[in-house]
Amino acid sequence: MTHFQLVFRRNGEVVRSEFRASSFENEPHIDGRLVVDGETYPIRGVEWLVRCEETGDEPRFVCTPVVERAAA
Repeated sequence: MTHFQLVFRRNGEVVRSEFRASSFENEPHIDGRLVVDGETYPIRGVEWLVRCEETGDEPRFVCTPVVERAAA
């Protein structure tokens, strides 16, 4: 089992993070899809661009929305 962290950022600010577990050894998956640096994934109804961030510990991925909302 592989454990990894997702860090969600909007407008450069961290809005939340979560830890996940994948049943695949040394291969983090989001909803059954292998996590690939630079790919997009729908998470909770939002399309996110996922980038790998080197931490030296367990895998960590920074997620930013594909489309940022325009400032009001």
